Amino acid sequence: MRPTSTRLLRRGLLAVFVLVAGAVAWSLRRPPPPPAPAPAAATAPAKGTTVGDLTFFRFREGKQRVEIQARGMTGQQGSAMNLQGVTVTLPFVAEGKASTATITADECVYEPDRQRARFRGHVHVVTSDGFDLVTESLDYVGDKGIARSDDDARFRRGTASGSSHGFEYRSESATLELRSNVRLRFEEEAGPPTDIEAGWAQARRGEGLVRFEKGVTVHQGTRNLRAKSLQLSMVDEFRTIERAAAIDDVEVRTVGAQVLPGTPPSAGAGEKRLRCRRLNVAFRAKGVLGEASAVGGASLETLPGPREAREKRRIEAQQLHFQFDEQGRLTSLTGVPVGAPEPTVLTADPLPPARGGQRRVQSRRFAAELDPETGVVRSADFVDEVVFTEPGRKAWAANARYEDGPGLVHLTGGTPRILDEVQGSDLRAQRIDLGTRTQNISASENVRHTLARRTKGARSGVLAGDEPTVLLCRQFDYDAATKTARYRENALLRSGLDEIRAPLIVLKEPVPDRRTLAASDGVASTLHPRPAQGSAKPKDAAKPKDAARPPVPVETRSRELLYEEWTNRIVYTGDVEIRQGDIQTKSPRAVVTLTADGQDVERLVAGEPVEVHQGLRHATGREGTYTPQNETFVLVGDKVVMQDLDRRVEGRVLIFQVGNDRIRVDGQEEVRTEAVFKRKEPPKP
Repeated sequence: MRPTSTRLLRRGLLAVFVLVAGAVAWSLRRPPPPPAPAPAAATAPAKGTTVGDLTFFRFREGKQRVEIQARGMTGQQGSAMNLQGVTVTLPFVAEGKASTATITADECVYEPDRQRARFRGHVHVVTSDGFDLVTESLDYVGDKGIARSDDDARFRRGTASGSSHGFEYRSESATLELRSNVRLRFEEEAGPPTDIEAGWAQARRGEGLVRFEKGVTVHQGTRNLRAKSLQLSMVDEFRTIERAAAIDDVEVRTVGAQVLPGTPPSAGAGEKRLRCRRLNVAFRAKGVLGEASAVGGASLETLPGPREAREKRRIEAQQLHFQFDEQGRLTSLTGVPVGAPEPTVLTADPLPPARGGQRRVQSRRFAAELDPETGVVRSADFVDEVVFTEPGRKAWAANARYEDGPGLVHLTGGTPRILDEVQGSDLRAQRIDLGTRTQNISASENVRHTLARRTKGARSGVLAGDEPTVLLCRQFDYDAATKTARYRENALLRSGLDEIRAPLIVLKEPVPDRRTLAASDGVASTLHPRPAQGSAKPKDAAKPKDAARPPVPVETRSRELLYEEWTNRIVYTGDVEIRQGDIQTKSPRAVVTLTADGQDVERLVAGEPVEVHQGLRHATGREGTYTPQNETFVLVGDKVVMQDLDRRVEGRVLIFQVGNDRIRVDGQEEVRTEAVFKRKEPPKP
């Protein structure tokens, strides 16, 4: 409640006290002193006669003058007098100011010796400071200090008004009870009126406590509160509300405004619903909100406004705690467990026509800081056992922090992890940052990114063969707009036994099945060809020594590497060095062509030019082609030159075989010639 609402409520409650504790209890709390002798016309009439326009009592208590008047008396039974057209006037002090109260009724049965009075018919109480009460009956039992009515009562003071069916005031305990159909209204110049309804209400002056029971509703404009009961703790003779508590089945609903008083309204905002078992509110001085706690299965639900994303957002926790600044504006929201192990959960569910599934965040604790001017969340912390889920994606971390300025979520502690089931991606690192607006991702320290093998029917290859592809690095960055992933600082790609190492590895997939891999700044790769399975071999190729032995790996070094998955080609550029077994080549460029299914090396072409080393042999040519299945290397050119220890050979074609001492040389002439050499080892010292 705002300060104005607090003052109005305080005044309305105090006015009800004035009604019974002042106007009735003060004047009728004991028999008055004997009246002064009345004129002859005013002498007590005989039983059964009628006397009109008589003043029955006028007396002073200290400086207080009390007067009871009646238009007539219809009879008397014992000390009980039946009066008609009664008017009671008395002074009283309220809020330190002197005032006067007047009670009028059609009838009154007054028993001075028993300290009792019964007012009937159009009972009306008016005070000089603006209090007005209307009811059909008002009873006072002086020996018990009770004033009550069993009829409907309506009252008003200034902009505050209300009604109830029946009430009772007990002076001994200073307790006022409104028995049923309790309604209070506070009208404000600065905003819509506030209405409180309850099935029962009680005010205890000594305890400063006001209770509303049997189904409480509070309405103010687009804000509504419902609960089984409402308690107000007041101080300074009901001048200030110190604490308030709504209890059992609590629901606060707003449309286009704040979820609690103190939260700035948002133009076009949707409905908000706060539900809990108990809502505790504490006020600062002058009725300004200080803090509020929603306890017992608390949930805060927000529906979208006309211009907002079509999704329903919800926060659930054992306790939601709201903190307000000196001006009563909401500055923080905290979700914490209370004994039970249930986590704090935040969800977002799409609403038609929006599509998709639920997004969910859960953790043991949750704390958000808000901008008091706009109500926008500045930052939010999720602590202990954090889990993010959305369709096809999950994330885990010990802790997470959201920052609205840069639009980032930071995952830290407990090896943060993001699992993308749609893309077949599993990212782990010591720290992961997610862009909430851009969907960009960055990770640092001990980064491990696993790409699952392609589904059946999709293209395979170095990046998606039978084995998952694993990338390791120190720094990882993903640009969602270009679908580009960069792996920096000691980056390593491993797929099965195949490996690529480089300071920088870049993966791009701008469209499906158009994935490229680029490595730079010094690349080292190792590819493991598969054993031959009945594939045809060139006619001039020598047979391997052991057909069952798998081909030796192809080791390559270069400045840069480019792999286009859909073309089945790996291109090495810049000081390319390739080694397989005892054959080593050097060239400015080399191209590895994979098999049709992309799962094996079909051939490797190096040039132009190319330099070949095998043991002590050294050869040069325009281009060299290596075939892993039969482990042969064919060097071609207009002038292929091979230099051995003690001889030099020139030709157009030179064929090497891994681990074999034999080579074949085709001469430059049109008529093919062949020279066979036995490789010699240098003499031992």
